[in-house]
Amino acid sequence: MKTPTATKPHDFSLAYSSLRLFSSGPLAGQSAEVACGASGARFEVGCDLSPLFPFINAVAAHAQFYDRPVYIKFLLEERLCAFYPHQGAFTPVRTMADALTFLPRLLDFITDIATRCARITPNHKTYKPVSAVDIYRLLPGTNCRRCGLATCLAFAAALSRGRTAMEKCPHLARPIEEKATFPVYDQQGKLVRTVSLDIDTTRLREQIGHREAKIRTLQMQLSTLAKERREAIARANAGLPAPLTAREIQVLRQVADGATNREISAALKISPHTVKSHVIHIFNKIGVNDRAQAAAWGARHDIL
Repeated sequence: MKTPTATKPHDFSLAYSSLRLFSSGPLAGQSAEVACGASGARFEVGCDLSPLFPFINAVAAHAQFYDRPVYIKFLLEERLCAFYPHQGAFTPVRTMADALTFLPRLLDFITDIATRCARITPNHKTYKPVSAVDIYRLLPGTNCRRCGLATCLAFAAALSRGRTAMEKCPHLARPIEEKATFPVYDQQGKLVRTVSLDIDTTRLREQIGHREAKIRTLQMQLSTLAKERREAIARANAGLPAPLTAREIQVLRQVADGATNREISAALKISPHTVKSHVIHIFNKIGVNDRAQAAAWGARHDIL
């Protein structure tokens, strides 16, 4: 199977002469990353850029490739950019000077992709938006927030814009069918059709579920351990005339591990003189005379 390439030079001679500002950005309101400004900029190109769209789709940030009509949008330098076969646009811009400053950077980005096509695996996946209302009908409506969003409606809106994933909702019903779609190219490397095969993701979903359960268990254990350590430190400090500081507890743990002052200095990124000072303060506060006694005191009070 031959990988598509795009070696034909692209004609951007019309871009500067046709550059025009318009009152609202391209695809305004469809990107959460870009708050569209008062103006966008539109320009013409003297060639068909659509063969490049799968390559742009593979490398550009937050790219979304559409097939009806054929166009692609993506982010570049915090601007929302869109290309149709013979036209480009970007937003936000405030003045023509601003647009003329950004335009060459955008064209250089496209030209760079065109020159690297042989080394880029094209992404022919097209974005097929589904309305938030239709997605919401699939959700339980409990607003459990396990997806990270405040409501099921907010999750539906984010999913419809491609800002979250189905797996984030633990209550979403299993799909009736799932397919893997593969591209088929002709001898010239042009995409001629796709072939879809049914896949069974049951085992994969089970593995993901088990891993997520383990992660949640570990997070709970770490939270419990951190709480127990804070309580142990509080109890130990309660019996001292002056409490140990957080840094002194760090040094005490290093001392209990058998580290020298120089090793503690390197580990905590403080000077040896500062380490020596901390060790003296620790000895005075807990009433011991050497490092072995300090380690034993720390172990006895469960703060190591």
